[in-house]
Amino acid sequence: MTSPLLAEDPRTLGGHRLLSRLGAGGMGQVYLARSPGGRLLAVKTVHEHLAADAKFRERFRREATAARAVTGAHTAAVVDADPDAEVPWLATAYLPGVTLRQAVAATGPLTADVTRALAAALAEALASIHAAGIVHRDLKPSNVLITADGPRVIDFGIARATGDHAHGPLTATGSMLGTPGYMAPEQILGGPTGPATDVFALGAVLAFAATGAGPFGAGPVAVLLYRAAHEDPDLARVPADEGLRELIASCLRRDPTGRPGVGAVLRRTSRSDSPLWWCDEPLRALIAGAVPPDGEQEWAGGAVALGVGPTRAGAADTSPRPSAHSAPAEPAEAPPRTTSTTTTAAAPAAAPAARTTPTRSHRHRTLARRSALALGGGGLLALMGWAISTAPPGDRRQDRSDEGSLSLRKGRSTPGATRWTLALDDALGDSLDGLLLAGGTVFVRGPERGTSLGGATVHAVRAADGVERWRRDGGTRSASALWGVSNGLLIAPDVLAEVVDVTTGKPWPVRDAWPSSGTTRWFAVAGERLVTLHVTGSSKDPELRLRTLPGGTAPGRRKDVPDWLPPAVSGSSLLLAPEPAALVEGASCVDARTGAALWTYRHLTDDDRAVAAPVTLPRKGSRGPRFALLTEESDLHLIDAGDGRRLARRRLGLAAGRGTTAVGQAAGVGLVLGGGRLVGFDPRDGGELWDHASAGLDASWPRRAGGVRGPVTADGVLVHWTDTNTLQGVDVRDGRKPLWTASFDATGQRPPAIGGDTVYVTAGREVRALGLRDGERRARWRLDGTATALTADGDGWYALVGGTSARAVNAPAR
Repeated sequence: MTSPLLAEDPRTLGGHRLLSRLGAGGMGQVYLARSPGGRLLAVKTVHEHLAADAKFRERFRREATAARAVTGAHTAAVVDADPDAEVPWLATAYLPGVTLRQAVAATGPLTADVTRALAAALAEALASIHAAGIVHRDLKPSNVLITADGPRVIDFGIARATGDHAHGPLTATGSMLGTPGYMAPEQILGGPTGPATDVFALGAVLAFAATGAGPFGAGPVAVLLYRAAHEDPDLARVPADEGLRELIASCLRRDPTGRPGVGAVLRRTSRSDSPLWWCDEPLRALIAGAVPPDGEQEWAGGAVALGVGPTRAGAADTSPRPSAHSAPAEPAEAPPRTTSTTTTAAAPAAAPAARTTPTRSHRHRTLARRSALALGGGGLLALMGWAISTAPPGDRRQDRSDEGSLSLRKGRSTPGATRWTLALDDALGDSLDGLLLAGGTVFVRGPERGTSLGGATVHAVRAADGVERWRRDGGTRSASALWGVSNGLLIAPDVLAEVVDVTTGKPWPVRDAWPSSGTTRWFAVAGERLVTLHVTGSSKDPELRLRTLPGGTAPGRRKDVPDWLPPAVSGSSLLLAPEPAALVEGASCVDARTGAALWTYRHLTDDDRAVAAPVTLPRKGSRGPRFALLTEESDLHLIDAGDGRRLARRRLGLAAGRGTTAVGQAAGVGLVLGGGRLVGFDPRDGGELWDHASAGLDASWPRRAGGVRGPVTADGVLVHWTDTNTLQGVDVRDGRKPLWTASFDATGQRPPAIGGDTVYVTAGREVRALGLRDGERRARWRLDGTATALTADGDGWYALVGGTSARAVNAPAR
């Protein structure tokens, strides 16, 4: 096959016409292309420094040959490749859709029966891959694509032929490839890999699908590797239904010989009546939004940046980019962007002294130091050093820790106009996955520059103009990461190693903020204390930790406590309700200053386990504050916060379910959302005041600081989705009749946001502004992608759009 860079047309590869640039990853760049016969393809080209490596070319050649033999309904077919070209490339069928990670972030964890059906599809895909004689070695949620035809396993970028060990190593000495959190122990420890390696990753992917989090929690990369190699997975939140927890546990056994084969997994999960779950809303609409445009969108001119000749890798990208602006004029939508990433790590080995020289960037030194502190140094310190040192010196995208990964574009100050946009550097080949707004500061969580190990960076920018206040590198990427702002502090145990000041980004002197291993379930601030519940991966025994904030007393801890839900807070008192599976004698009230138990609420039987985090109902008149607690039997308990007396017990007319139900309050009225209903109740006796249909918890109540969900309210008005296409405003004090309803053609998947007297809501690829009390439309903005996060204040709204930009838009004119 001839060289793909054709002199007469620099926009073709092997006869395939390149239409647009889709993204970039650790292996190279990805382009949308059209074959001579009109078929849409995803063409992956290799970075220049890898193409120059003879061993890499040999491995790429063997893997491309093996990958072309993979067939099956749940894989992406390799249709063409040229490993001998000046720029090696590989083309697969282009499959419009969303990744499993995006689907779970948008719609919530999958149910037990859907996760079982997913397990069958992935097992069938792995069977096809293994039958071709290769091992995928990087199965993870972002490499599972949900399409209109069902799930597909994609990206064989680091797949390896099963017989490669017979030919000698083709990677750097002591190195390995994979994604922390999904890598099998044998990958981490440098042992031989095989089909059982993919089974381990399958178990981790299924755990993520069922819970929204990986089985080894979140944290620095080295900590994730250590947990997977030496600790048991945390499967407490995986449903036992459908035999799911047992299946996942068997896949995640550390000994590869003890794991089931993909055939056994398929037999345990395959059913003739499996649901076509990807055809149901809201996932169907999410997938439909990823369909590419009918027409071709081509470069205006110039050579494509393929890493050869005058356009080296890292040069200016001449591909078209979706507009980062949004405006009431409703511009034409740009094609969806997809991302393909490969994470590179290294096996334990001795780190050369040169890797710790003073010329190494500050971030690299910090990352290695954190790894050493968390794991005792030694092998995993060398692991981080190897991954950093392998970045080519000429590729400035790999080592620009002094530069941010977001570029600021200023907008206008006029009503309804885009105030500013932060665009993610395409070279990172990743997406933004977190947005917070507090005290005039916008926090954006995205990929970390300077490492390909899946790290995260928090950017704090001024809401007024988008100018960066500070940025800090932290833990792993996760759309469900636990973070929030409380008392002027950014508390992010999954992302940042310290508690930091919102304004300055400087760490506060909170002693022993987060342990080096295990998982932080939740956090709360009460009585000048930061209170967390922490579970280690090995013991599974939760520990309540109380750390001082400046001005507080010495920190303390209580070990072997129940697996409590996030608490209700009243002053320095915490009401802690046990998880449904915890066999304890009811709920406990704990003094946050000392950790001592103040009283125990013993009116819960074995059948009365808390199903949602409790909430504090504020003082009103002569009544003191009280706690509201809901059980699996839909019984609402009202408890005196001072002495633990039961004030009332009422059974509500809804079906309460763990993970689908939450308790809240607004304007002195108690609220429960669950079982398809939103209920307002009297805080004096628990009596139902009113109820409305509800589309569900994920669509209407966003996560608050500490890990709990709460209602979207302002000035006594609550806004929520009654179904996937209808938004409703309710006066919580007299909610029998809604104040207004608003209909949408697209599916609403995210909670609305309130700024001043305006409600901002996103559905499909648009944002609307509605009046808080009348629901009348004030403005509408068309977007160039789906809004994956939305928040607002009196000055306007803020959103993550398409995972590639964060933007601020001014409030509309009144």
